[in-house]
Amino acid sequence: MEDIERIKERLDNIHSIQPIITSLRTIAAGSWSSGLRRLQGCREFSANLLDVIADVWPLVDTEWAMAQGFVRETLPLRNVLVLVVASEQGLCGAYNDTVLTGADELLGQLRIKANQVQVATLGARALDHFRRSNIEPVRAYTAPITRLPSLDLVGEISDDLQGMLASGQFDAIEVVYAPYVPGQLAPPTMTRWLPVSAALLPSRQEQWPPPIIETNPSVLFQRSARQYRDVRLFELITESACSEHAARYRSMDAASTNLSNLVEELTQSYHSARQHAITMEMLDLVAGSGMLRKPSGQRESD
Repeated sequence: MEDIERIKERLDNIHSIQPIITSLRTIAAGSWSSGLRRLQGCREFSANLLDVIADVWPLVDTEWAMAQGFVRETLPLRNVLVLVVASEQGLCGAYNDTVLTGADELLGQLRIKANQVQVATLGARALDHFRRSNIEPVRAYTAPITRLPSLDLVGEISDDLQGMLASGQFDAIEVVYAPYVPGQLAPPTMTRWLPVSAALLPSRQEQWPPPIIETNPSVLFQRSARQYRDVRLFELITESACSEHAARYRSMDAASTNLSNLVEELTQSYHSARQHAITMEMLDLVAGSGMLRKPSGQRESD
């Protein structure tokens, strides 16, 4: 009976864990689905902003426009800041290990090209990783634990990073994140966030009729450029969050499947142990009854 009690205890522990795993899987699925919708909206809005900037570009001074965070050609890298995006918590499979191992490789390649490379982090796992490597990030931002990053949070990060770029502390800002690929965890990639390459603007032929712009073109250009920078960073961070929650969903789904299999195995073991215990009790009863009958048989022979 001791084995039966041990099996029952294990089953009770698993039954108490199963609702937690199911809840985490449900939350991850909801965040994953919401993130994909938000990512699609970000991409469409970014494309619309680039269209607006391209329409207004001929109406403003080119040199002034370039000063709003655009460059015509790739500049030599001198002082570069790299924002590494990871998760605030674990339970997402190999997501953090894949992102941070890949980030180390990308940073090593960038250090060959640039004079100085410094790191900023979004997510506690990225901060812990670099501190274990004796690298102190210049900025360490906190990501939400259970929900997607909000536009307000990304706007604060964007303002802070743009301030460092405008002060001349850095020449460029790169973002390392995990791109979203359906059905698998893709290795991280590094993309330039600032300054924005003017080559990204869609080409414009002479339009007829020309676009009607009723406001000051300079004000419209400046606000559109600023909004594009914020939305572009929001898009990259949201895509990384989609990869994170997809990895967490797959991890929790695998854990839920393993728990179900384990419950089935333990239930079978429990029934087998009970049958064995009942059989042993029956054998003991049979043996006991035989011993009781033996003395009476001996008396009859006497």
